[in-house]
Amino acid sequence: MTSDRMGERILILAPVGQDAPSMAAVLQAHEFAPHVCETPLDACEELPKGAAALLLTDEALACPRIPDLMQALGAQPAWSELPLIVLTRGGESRWIRLLNLLAEAAGSMTVLERPIGEATLVRSVEVALRSRRRQYQVRDLLEAQRAAHEKVRDSEEKYRTVAERLRLAMTGAQMGAWEIDLRTGRVVWDARQHSIFGLPPSSGPETMDGFFALVHPDDVDRIKRATADAEVSTQFSDEFRIVRPDGEVRWIAGHGVTVTDAAGRPARMVGVNYDITDRKAAHARLEQFAVELEREVAERTQELVSSQEQLRALATELNLTEQRERKRLAAELHDHLAQLLVLVRLKLSQAKQGPVVRSLEMLEQAEEVVNECLKYTRNLVAELSPPVLHQFGLFAALRWLGEQMQRYHLQVTVRTDVTEDLRLPDDQAVLLFQSVRELLINAAKHAVSKQASIVSEERDGCLRIVVEDHGVGFDLLAMATQKTVSQSSKFGLFSIRERMHAMGGRLELRSSPGTGTRATLILPLAADRERAAEAPTWDEGTPASARSGPQKKVFGQGPCRVLIADDHVMVRQGLRSVLESFTDIVVVGEAANGAEAVELCDQLKPTVVVMDINMPVMSGIEATARIKTRHPDVIVIGLSVNASGENQDAMRTAGATRLLTKEAAVEHLYGAIQGALKGMETSDACR
Repeated sequence: MTSDRMGERILILAPVGQDAPSMAAVLQAHEFAPHVCETPLDACEELPKGAAALLLTDEALACPRIPDLMQALGAQPAWSELPLIVLTRGGESRWIRLLNLLAEAAGSMTVLERPIGEATLVRSVEVALRSRRRQYQVRDLLEAQRAAHEKVRDSEEKYRTVAERLRLAMTGAQMGAWEIDLRTGRVVWDARQHSIFGLPPSSGPETMDGFFALVHPDDVDRIKRATADAEVSTQFSDEFRIVRPDGEVRWIAGHGVTVTDAAGRPARMVGVNYDITDRKAAHARLEQFAVELEREVAERTQELVSSQEQLRALATELNLTEQRERKRLAAELHDHLAQLLVLVRLKLSQAKQGPVVRSLEMLEQAEEVVNECLKYTRNLVAELSPPVLHQFGLFAALRWLGEQMQRYHLQVTVRTDVTEDLRLPDDQAVLLFQSVRELLINAAKHAVSKQASIVSEERDGCLRIVVEDHGVGFDLLAMATQKTVSQSSKFGLFSIRERMHAMGGRLELRSSPGTGTRATLILPLAADRERAAEAPTWDEGTPASARSGPQKKVFGQGPCRVLIADDHVMVRQGLRSVLESFTDIVVVGEAANGAEAVELCDQLKPTVVVMDINMPVMSGIEATARIKTRHPDVIVIGLSVNASGENQDAMRTAGATRLLTKEAAVEHLYGAIQGALKGMETSDACR
């Protein structure tokens, strides 16, 4: 690249993504000379080599060494105002303060909102290049003036011409001209010089002592030495402060040269002063901003290090918690369930020995123990993964959780103010449920509180769940800065905050010693959130006859046809063996999930469907609703390990005749089928 091309280079600072290579390729295709800078320091090194413009993205403003680049821009020669082209994402930039400082340092800035087209980028670069070329013309003019100054140094009139050109070239600066007669000490100022010093045109100093009286006391000695040296070196250049009559302090930059007489002796000093207070203030603000930026970077770094330490400690705590939970479950299963099963085996062994009366007694006792095993298993399953959460959703699970917290001696009131059709994705519902449970357990263990509340509400497009207690509370600042302690509530709050952040939400905490704690889980709701369907849905394979309306069934003609739906093979086999022991019942099929039950019901036309609630692919509740929509006369009898009131209501709403517990199926299933058949026949006779 030739030296001429070096001055027309386009520097690109875009540290993120493919912005830099893409823009460089576009500019090179239009015969520009792009140069990609990896860091702000690279840009600082390239500026003295020559540049027509600096093109940077708003990501570059986040670089740690960006103050160095701003300082380099501010240190450019007086003729130079390197054009800046900044690409932003639009809206009010969070870097607006830094952009203002860049504009003050560089003097010219164009802001383009992304995305931008190739034509916009090329036109912006062309405008910047034209501006830069005019600056180079000014630079050449100044260099020519300096060369002319050397030639006419011995001529006062020629020097005045050069000084005037210099003043005209430096437009935009408040500048005044001055002259000192070294032989008499007389000082002459022009009108602008008086204005800079805050003096009326007729009241300026007539001698150097009068001038030094206007200089700031801390700078007087230095300016006197610089003036004395100028009589020998013929050059004067310095910056100093002045004190105006009204007490205002201003910064002045002074430049001057010594003019000799015909004998070569110093005769006069002539020069210019201009006000640089604004530039000094901008430089001070830039330095202050650099200090603040360094402090903020240090704080953010410390936050990141602290967060990493917390995450590592949390990972260790999770591993320990997993091992403790495994050990607890093993102990629970060994100390209780396994012992109960051993007792069942002993009772069965005793039943084998007879006599019959003794055997029946042992079997009854074994049955009682089995019922205890089932009850214990239901409680353990509910503790690990509550079925109510997956079957009825988050808000029903929160009501169930409020009841379960009584085991921790915590009374919880639950209020739900959301639309009935609000449904959350399973992953969000599970994480919110776990977070609320963690907050309630913290309230019971650490807050020394006997009462708490859960309030769910939908507001401003967000789901807000507020968990509040009236316990001892805690100091938020102290907890945020204390050393992490294993098994402390701080881990729970940190985990909840990270979970909410991962879902795009947040956790808000409000607490202080003695006032309790209020935790708010806030989750934005998607615009296309899932809503409960108001009309029945049909599968593609649904027969037209099923869609057209109810189909009448005829009862009392042959044995009752039964379809069994359960996802456990052994349960299906057990139910089949129980039902086939009755001569008026025939099992026509078995389904392993809800969707298969709907399909087999269409094919086999059973009289009764024995339906498990909790099945994969499609739950028994949804399958029951679809079957009753297609075949209203089919009798559905539900089975569940947990026949709670909510499950009862759900199955009854779906159309089931009744819901039995699985342990009661052996004794009551046949009677339930017969009762449902008689009820259906009576209803049919009345019609």
